[in-house]
Amino acid sequence: MFRQIAHNSLIQISGKVISTALGLLIVSLMTRGLGAAGFGQYVSVVAYLQFFGILVDFGLTMTLARELGRGEFASETVAGNAFSFRSLTAGGAFILAPIVAWLLPYAVEIKIAITLTSLAFWATSVQQSLVGLFQYKLATWSLTIVEILSRMLLLLGTWWLSRQQSDFQAYLYWLTIINIITLISTYLAARQLIHFRWTINKPVWHKLWQATWPITVTIILNLFYFKADTIILSWYKTAAEVGLYGAAYKVLEVLLALPAIVGGLVLPWAARAYARQDKSQIQKIYSGTFDTMLAAGLVVIIGSWLLGVPVITWLAGTDFAIAGRLVGILGLATALIFIGNATGYIIFALDQQKKMIPYYAAAALIGLAGYFIFIPSYSYWGAAWMTVVVEFFMAAVGFTVLWRQQLRPSPARWPKILLLTLLSGTILLYAWPWPIKITLAAAVYLILLKLFKLWPRGLTAKTDLEY
Repeated sequence: MFRQIAHNSLIQISGKVISTALGLLIVSLMTRGLGAAGFGQYVSVVAYLQFFGILVDFGLTMTLARELGRGEFASETVAGNAFSFRSLTAGGAFILAPIVAWLLPYAVEIKIAITLTSLAFWATSVQQSLVGLFQYKLATWSLTIVEILSRMLLLLGTWWLSRQQSDFQAYLYWLTIINIITLISTYLAARQLIHFRWTINKPVWHKLWQATWPITVTIILNLFYFKADTIILSWYKTAAEVGLYGAAYKVLEVLLALPAIVGGLVLPWAARAYARQDKSQIQKIYSGTFDTMLAAGLVVIIGSWLLGVPVITWLAGTDFAIAGRLVGILGLATALIFIGNATGYIIFALDQQKKMIPYYAAAALIGLAGYFIFIPSYSYWGAAWMTVVVEFFMAAVGFTVLWRQQLRPSPARWPKILLLTLLSGTILLYAWPWPIKITLAAAVYLILLKLFKLWPRGLTAKTDLEY
């Protein structure tokens, strides 16, 4: 099993490439079927419910991966309690979500959609609590299959609804059905790995809460700058403007799965190294993870600036061309999130997450102030640039916190990373059709990634990651 981390990483990334392609087709069908205004209504509902979804996350996926890695409790006990913990807390959150929505300045049809779609986000929240089991068991292939099949069903329904010229609510109801199917499928697959059952064990719940409450606080603060932009935009601007901003976000949102994949696979090993007080191994893991995220982030920046407009106009039509320019700005924020995740997972593995709370509070204040100041005057441009500012602040904070822990990324491979970025990015400058450019650039990127040894190659007998 000594090479399974790299193997599972490649499986998940391959799966994400397929699901990303399917996701882009779904966005294309929706934007063309609904138009900017209808898509804006859809985005308003999703952004609002995602706010509560992130709120109730409690960092449980990260905690589950870490606790399974530490081995303090039996894996069946940890899994069963995490499942029950998430099911009940998510249930409470998504009962509250519609109640709050009716008190906010949304149109009646959006309030109704929020009420009826809450079940979809409850299902997603519970399903996400099981992801750590697949990462711990290094069996992400089954999770990848479930995700791809779910996306295919969602695509099929979206195609049918677009042909029927359905309204935005119909798309949300189909999403609810798919999310429930995904939850059931993931649960059945997870039970094949660990025979857990619904369990409420007070000592384990206490342990989970002790580990997650600092993350809960940071997540609550994170909400005020990560999702507040779209919500505040929907209060001040038209549904069409929300739709343009949402289309840009949807294109880049699919890329955020990459740092979660890498971090989720690395976290149990970093936690185990911390439990052994093996600082040299933690340094090795951090440096390798940072380099991987840096390589990915630089390519995202170049790709979003050069291809944002052609990709968006191909997907959604010329009415969404402005969203393509927004992709270029939000690409910067996405790259910074990559770097922030590289540091964030290590900080959590070292049990240093409490130190991040004041910084998240500062980021929330900066973000909220910026959104309320700039969105009324500059609409989605103000929202996009403020997102970049806040994500830069958080990436710098994570880097600094680990620097003070005497953990510093090694610059030894950075020249290779820069060369990798320039060579793959140069292909995007040619006057070829953008699908050809993306395919060739991706091929060059992956080949050089392997040649330059910028991806974890496996494990030694002592479960050491090799970079």
